Amino acid sequence: MEGALTLSWRDMGRTAGILCAASLVGLLFYKAGITEANIVTVYLLAVLCTALATDGRVYGISAAVASVLVFNYLFTVPRFTLKFNDVSRYSVTFLVMFIAACITSTLTMRVKTQARQAARKAHRSEVLLETSQALQRAEGEQQIFTAAAEHLSRLLRAGVSLYPVRDGALQPPLVCDAQGTEAAPCTTERELRAARTVLRCGGQAGARTAACPDAECLYLAVGASVPPLAVAGVALRKGHIPDDFDRNLMAALLNECALALEKERIAREKSDAELQAQQEQLRANLLRTISHDLRTPLTSISGNAGVLMENSSVLDEAKKQRLYADIYDDSMWLVQLV
Repeated sequence: MEGALTLSWRDMGRTAGILCAASLVGLLFYKAGITEANIVTVYLLAVLCTALATDGRVYGISAAVASVLVFNYLFTVPRFTLKFNDVSRYSVTFLVMFIAACITSTLTMRVKTQARQAARKAHRSEVLLETSQALQRAEGEQQIFTAAAEHLSRLLRAGVSLYPVRDGALQPPLVCDAQGTEAAPCTTERELRAARTVLRCGGQAGARTAACPDAECLYLAVGASVPPLAVAGVALRKGHIPDDFDRNLMAALLNECALALEKERIAREKSDAELQAQQEQLRANLLRTISHDLRTPLTSISGNAGVLMENSSVLDEAKKQRLYADIYDDSMWLVQLV
């Protein structure tokens, strides 16, 4: 209701009520002999109140025009007609009154718009901070997906389906329904086709987009890579079109989710690398131990065999048998070791 051409019965009633109240006050001032300049101030105040109480610049402009006409009808001579005798006097009064009312209405609407934007930015920062904290506390991909789906659903007051992506394929979705909303229609072939479009091309698809516009959900990629880290489907409420603020907030929240997933992936790869390094260190220690255990009996076997080869003629039979026995014992120990 921020546009100048958007009308609502509620705001129209407020505008009419404020003008009626200003007219009653003006009539009281007129009977009390208060000057017309003060009555004009009452109508300017009415325009200001209208701009504060309504959404849309059209109501303030309408109140400005109506104030001039009602003032002319009730307080200028001849009264209770739209004619006036003193043309030069009242023409200037009406012109100044209309310009002042329009300026007042415009400035008031501008201040309201800035206040509304500031409030939305504060809300956006609060939501992102809360989401970031929840994602940082999450452990593992499943908890990250759950936290992201819950916050996105609560933010948009809509059902959310979050499809994890593994090995380039969509996994069964995690569905989160906001209170008072229907479940996101995530299982139909039409919805899956839109989700697969985002999987192949990234970006967004589905409702309110050029790709698969017949889908009931709006699908967005989680992460800038192709294929993305996940695909989020938002079940838009009937008649609701996300504005730029909603889309930017969705994108920021999904970026937080993507950062958390990337952080989780890096931590998992680091853990795998540390485990592999530990395994390599264990393997090296094992080989070092085995090589030491093998070297000792092999040295004994080779030494005894060398003695037999070089001094066989001078050794008596008892020494030969002892050397044979040592070679046999060391070789059997090696067999058992292996």
